[in-house]
Amino acid sequence: MDKRNFDLFSGSKPLIFLGALVVLLILLSAWSLRGGTFVKSFRIENAVVCQELDENRQPLNVRQNVPYGSRQICLWFKYSSASEGSRVQVSWRYGKDLVLTESLKLMTKDGVRAFYLLREDGTPLPVGAYTVTVSTPAKKWSEIKFNVVRRK
Repeated sequence: MDKRNFDLFSGSKPLIFLGALVVLLILLSAWSLRGGTFVKSFRIENAVVCQELDENRQPLNVRQNVPYGSRQICLWFKYSSASEGSRVQVSWRYGKDLVLTESLKLMTKDGVRAFYLLREDGTPLPVGAYTVTVSTPAKKWSEIKFNVVRRK
């Protein structure tokens, strides 16, 4: 058997091969952390929690402390520079418990989206601390904390 066939893994060639492999893995990792289909300039310009929207899809009753008895709460956000058809994930937490997560498709480059949290049985939202986040697999774009409180 000819020894020249096995020269790939002898001498300095394994180090060159290993170095090229490491560079390739670093480039692939950096590419995957870019945020998927999002352009680097994507941003959420404004995000609020409100009780409802007006006829022009603008938030009404924006507040950090929502009175007990509310049966729904709305996340409203304005975004820009999205890739058409890209998605964000909206996650609602009550305390530390995840109560709802939903993927929202962004149909246009710039726009407004709204998403409601409500109980299926129609009862009021429980008193306590809540958090709603808007994220992609690579980044959290917005996080809003709010409370449902009893009136005194």
